[in-house]
Amino acid sequence: MDKQLHTQNQTLYIDEVRRGNYETFVKHVLDQIPVAFRLGSLDIKLLNDNKDHLVSIGDDLAETYCTVMSTTDADFFKGGECVGLIKKYWRDFIMGVNEGGYWVKMSIYMLKLFSANVGVAELITMPTQLVSLAIPRINKEGGLEDQVIVTLNKLSALIAGFYAEMLIHLLTESVGTSINAFMILAGNVVNELVKTYD
Repeated sequence: MDKQLHTQNQTLYIDEVRRGNYETFVKHVLDQIPVAFRLGSLDIKLLNDNKDHLVSIGDDLAETYCTVMSTTDADFFKGGECVGLIKKYWRDFIMGVNEGGYWVKMSIYMLKLFSANVGVAELITMPTQLVSLAIPRINKEGGLEDQVIVTLNKLSALIAGFYAEMLIHLLTESVGTSINAFMILAGNVVNELVKTYD
């Protein structure tokens, strides 16, 4: 019975999000992540205690990220809009992780970038790329302990997973395919590819 309910819920996630009920979807994503890789109370404390320094590197981080990303085909990264948005993104990435609207706020960035024709690979890797650019600035300027870097890595992996899951559900459910049906179809293609390249 629980499995049947879970299957029914899978086809309703985006409908629920449209109605304003995003908690079910957030739970669906987090349930796939072991507790050890989620943010705990120590991670939240580290982010809160060091938020001023972490936010202060946002200008330099945004400039560097947008400069590097301007070498891709996405026009968004070539315009002046990129630096302002990434600076805000980094601030919101750090602030309010334990607040109720955090996942909605981070999802809106993803939706705006997707609508600006930013590619799926660029969207999903953005959080981890920003953290990788931030790490040398954190060590050099703030002397923060290694645990803060571990926390940022966990957070970026969670958001990347959240983005991947959201994009799959948006793309499958909007054309009327349940996630289960999609996974079965994808599984068939995977089996063919494994046979070809194994």
